[in-house]
Amino acid sequence: SGLEKADEGIVEKRSIAHKPQYLKPIEGKVIDYLKNLAGEEFESGWYKQNILIKLNIKHILEHNISELSGGELQKVHIAATLSTKAEIFALDEPSAFIDIEDRLKVAEVIKEFTLKKEVCTIVVDHDVQFIDYLSDSMLVFEGVPGKEGSVFGPCTKKDGMNHILKMLDITYRKDKLTNRPRINKPDSQLDQGQKSKGNYYLTE
Repeated sequence: SGLEKADEGIVEKRSIAHKPQYLKPIEGKVIDYLKNLAGEEFESGWYKQNILIKLNIKHILEHNISELSGGELQKVHIAATLSTKAEIFALDEPSAFIDIEDRLKVAEVIKEFTLKKEVCTIVVDHDVQFIDYLSDSMLVFEGVPGKEGSVFGPCTKKDGMNHILKMLDITYRKDKLTNRPRINKPDSQLDQGQKSKGNYYLTE
């Protein structure tokens, strides 16, 4: 994206819409900011339904960005990133400051946008359920902060989730009745059964 300079060699610059981890203050109203980025698409029915309504920011369009709460500001930055013309969309911790109830809605917006626009989207996040819903392939970063690190992958979502859950010593399944993700009780029969087979991530 050009935000960081390479220590050596030549890095091909690509068109990347980037939502940073740390959100910078922006002056002006939400509506003016998003309209400027989205252009004519701002008035489309798809944009209103899949960006403004699903992110629940339609009611704050006339608000000043500097007066928004942390969660509202995060949603506006996500909308702004998805409103930018680019080849690649990179979002750093889009679930931060978002209420638990709204996180899957945010994941749904990002996923539907990626599929409709047929673009590449890279999401960095710490919410396992958020990533489970959103991703189709993964990179898993592990190591000691500030000392050393390594990357597992790229891999399928199944292999990536299994790798993460094994590190956390947690088993995870989809409830047969509701199809919702559930974490097994530690040392329960389900927990022990999945661990014995190496299936920390069970989707069936």
